Amino acid sequence: MERACTLAVRGLDALLSYQDFPVLAGRVSTEKYRPLGVGIINFAYFLAKHNVKYTDDSALELVDTWAQHWSYYILKASADLAKDFSPCPGFNDTKYSKGLLPVDTYKKTVDDLVTHTDKVDWTGLREQIKKTGIRNSTLLALMPAESSAQLANATNGIEPPRSYVSYKQSKDGILTQVVPEYRRLKNKYELLWDQESPLGYIKLTAILQKYIDQGISTNISYNPIFFKDDKIPMSIMLQDILYAYKLGVKQIYYQNTFDGQGEVDVDKVIEEEAECSNCSI
Repeated sequence: MERACTLAVRGLDALLSYQDFPVLAGRVSTEKYRPLGVGIINFAYFLAKHNVKYTDDSALELVDTWAQHWSYYILKASADLAKDFSPCPGFNDTKYSKGLLPVDTYKKTVDDLVTHTDKVDWTGLREQIKKTGIRNSTLLALMPAESSAQLANATNGIEPPRSYVSYKQSKDGILTQVVPEYRRLKNKYELLWDQESPLGYIKLTAILQKYIDQGISTNISYNPIFFKDDKIPMSIMLQDILYAYKLGVKQIYYQNTFDGQGEVDVDKVIEEEAECSNCSI
């Protein structure tokens, strides 16, 4: 984890130094705050490999432990960069300058899901940042990661997959993408539209938000087949929004409803893809 986080931060920070800017305002702001946004892809695959689902309470402790180490080593990498090159000029405008980390400012009601324990040296990191500063004003962010997921054949961001196979449009045509290790893990994945409620996803998002210095735009989704007359009550939707707020989720982005699209024969697709001319020698 430490090596991966260090490489990510150092590589992205170097990119800020040598890239071109189309407008002066972009250069001035970037050079002052040096913002980064290291995110997550393949989250659904991570859960499947550990034999837990979005709706399993056993996933909460797993994700909390992983996210705490991820956050710590990303922040530590930026603090170490500040020692090597200096902190960003806008450092004093940030909460980091006051010794406050994301783990210090989260909404404490999320601890009802997982009791918080320090599994890394947050105290030492706070002291380091107060002394030497931090190189980047923001460091962690969650995004859909559509392009990154395609390149890595990964599941999108932290989202549950909508189906085992997805079809994605690109400039080179339609890309057929199968969830990672479908043959071995097909019974471990939890598809979005198989979930009766978004509460499991909301809980995991709240735990991740605890360690992230930017707000997560959280999507919530409903399958009408789990509701009477295929109608989702407004009261349920409002309860879920309030529950997300209670746990410290910053904002709700999309509220999706299943439209019945996307059902395919996965094994047939895999067989056809294996025979395509682009995949054969």
